Amino acid sequence: MDFYRAQDEARRRTRWLAVLFTLSLISLLAMSNGLLYLLFRYAESTAPAAGSSYPPDNPFMYVLVSALIVVIVGLSSLFKSLSLRTGGKAVAEMLNARLLLTASNPAEQRLLNVVEEMAIASGMPVPPVYIMEEEAINAFAAGHSTANAVVGVTRGAIVKLNRDELQGVIAHEFSHILHGDMKLNMRLIGWLYGIMVLGIIGQYLVRAAAVSRRNNNNNAVLAMMGLGLLILGASGSFFGSLIKAAVSRQREYLADASAVQYTRNPKGLANALKRIAADTAAPWLHNPAASQISHALFSEGVHASLNDLFATHPPLEKRIRALDPQWQPGQELEPRPVQPEVKQSSAATPKMDAAAAVTMALARVGAPDETDIRRARNLLESLPASCVLAAKDPQGAAALVSAVLLYVNQIKLPGSSFGSLLVEIQRVGPSVTRLDAEQRLLLLNLCLPSLRQLSLRQYQQLRAVWEQIAKATQNLSGWLLYELTISHLDRYFELSRESTVSRSLAQMQSELSVFFSMLAERGSSNPADADKAFAAARNSSGFEKIERIDTSAMNLESFQQACSALRSLKPSEQKLLMAAITACIYSDNTVTVHEHEIMRAVCEILGCPLPADIH
Repeated sequence: MDFYRAQDEARRRTRWLAVLFTLSLISLLAMSNGLLYLLFRYAESTAPAAGSSYPPDNPFMYVLVSALIVVIVGLSSLFKSLSLRTGGKAVAEMLNARLLLTASNPAEQRLLNVVEEMAIASGMPVPPVYIMEEEAINAFAAGHSTANAVVGVTRGAIVKLNRDELQGVIAHEFSHILHGDMKLNMRLIGWLYGIMVLGIIGQYLVRAAAVSRRNNNNNAVLAMMGLGLLILGASGSFFGSLIKAAVSRQREYLADASAVQYTRNPKGLANALKRIAADTAAPWLHNPAASQISHALFSEGVHASLNDLFATHPPLEKRIRALDPQWQPGQELEPRPVQPEVKQSSAATPKMDAAAAVTMALARVGAPDETDIRRARNLLESLPASCVLAAKDPQGAAALVSAVLLYVNQIKLPGSSFGSLLVEIQRVGPSVTRLDAEQRLLLLNLCLPSLRQLSLRQYQQLRAVWEQIAKATQNLSGWLLYELTISHLDRYFELSRESTVSRSLAQMQSELSVFFSMLAERGSSNPADADKAFAAARNSSGFEKIERIDTSAMNLESFQQACSALRSLKPSEQKLLMAAITACIYSDNTVTVHEHEIMRAVCEILGCPLPADIH
């Protein structure tokens, strides 16, 4: 599936979700006014002398109650959305899931390996992994963006699935991340909570009426109000389930198809679904919060009374047959033989036609395959064990990032700049100097889940030191590694936010001129190559009006500002930007490791995940 088209479709689904939410709210208002009318009539008939106290024909009362319901729904949705502002971490905590940084057994290590391989192969930051202590086989991906995304997996999935099957499940969840489904799912949780909260208020009023010592008439009115809100709450649950089903079902088929595209192994995913179908002893999640995220799970995690109507996922049989048309219920599973892994060199291919590079890069954004996964696995295995172990600890990860930036920029800072971190930097430093460019990029990604565990104050102190290192030499590679790290962490720690306004290329000519002038000059070894690189970018469709500017008086902060602005481009125009970047970097038909490092770092900073192997 085309990455950019998927992003556009995710935006359209968000607008469609807003329409469905509005229609549901209008339906609830109509029902509430009908129940209010009946309540007034009842009160009037039981207390004729006080009939004027219950004016069933007074429109102001209906407007007032409607406004009150809108306020309750709106504030409840806002409250829930704010509670989820930290992204996937909030969802994981809601499900009482446990963060997994270091494995305590081989099954947990296998899970970490599979998630890391999938992230590196996709060209996106490695998300933290959470474990739900549930016997059912299930998983989820949650977050507002890749900066705060997490992957959650049940204990049942870890224990009951083999590696191929687990990889299929994780690939399915990564499809939701890459195609924008994850962000939509987060909005669904917040918006639908507001509709269903009326039922909670109704339960409170019914209980209050039951224990109240006031006169029977007031108690009856209170009880009827509570009963009416319970009915509205049930209606809200009904509409919420319909909305989740309408939004989610088709996306599951697409995520299954994408998972097969990524792994080139339909049997792995099909067998995972078959095991779920056969696992009748533990089919559902027991956590009460599971109903709120049922649409974000790998398979149905909550039992629905009207399954065909309310199910957030297609029937397992249909999903399985889409992958294995010959399958019959009750058929025994045959484990797939483990294929021998072929080691690949991490060096870039020396020659590639620029036009071919553009075509390949555009096709590969957001679409890894089994070659990328195998390459990611080999890259992970090539890292020194000491570096991998250090990356699993917040202080070790901070030391690794510091050591990488110091080495790439070839500078030394006073030991006092790092405080207690200095000893750890000195310990991991020798290993870092032996890494090549691609391994350094990989190592920074592995550090991100651990760095998220730092406090805001710790991160701000580290960020200041890292910025000092990056500014010291104005080295493009060093700056990109710094920017790649903080672009994710700043959003996670809410020091910066994703732009909610989409802009066009025509509105960003000055930023584009700065971006491509800096990229051409800093990414080339001589002025002639820089001229050729800029010309290649300007010849791309949509970039004919950009102007080469003198960057000698500029620093890389100007490049950073241009990158930040370009993240707000519309998805369809991000595709054009990607083509121009590829043309600029590969203008000399030579793909060096340095150029490949620049390409992947720039694309990840701009939110265009490029797979590990684009050669």
